[in-house]
Amino acid sequence: MKTKKFIRSGAHLPVINLKQTLDYYRDTLGFYEEWTEGISDGGIRRDDMRMLFGEDPEYTQKINSGQARLNLLWFVDNIDKVYTEYQSRGIIIASPLTTYSYGLREFAFIDINGYYIRVAESVD
Repeated sequence: MKTKKFIRSGAHLPVINLKQTLDYYRDTLGFYEEWTEGISDGGIRRDDMRMLFGEDPEYTQKINSGQARLNLLWFVDNIDKVYTEYQSRGIIIASPLTTYSYGLREFAFIDINGYYIRVAESVD
């Protein structure tokens, strides 16, 4: 019998265009193993991280307007290598790699849907 425990959380994020989002996550961010369900839902993964998307351009633009952006926080191992990889892929870094007093090293970029993605690793 399995013990009851919570494992992880993931959002089903609205996106402007599903195909363009999957292409961007694969070709620009290095994800793989994409899947789709119909024409408006899909996902992609990299290592243990999975991203789920649903095409909804109006809602995406509402939550990622010029005044505000939805923040996502990705936890990684070896953030220095991830940072170097993303720089070499030509990703525009919105906030450089910095160590913060709250115990994380992180950098940030904005994806094609306007999400402000913070990439972080705990400081030992």
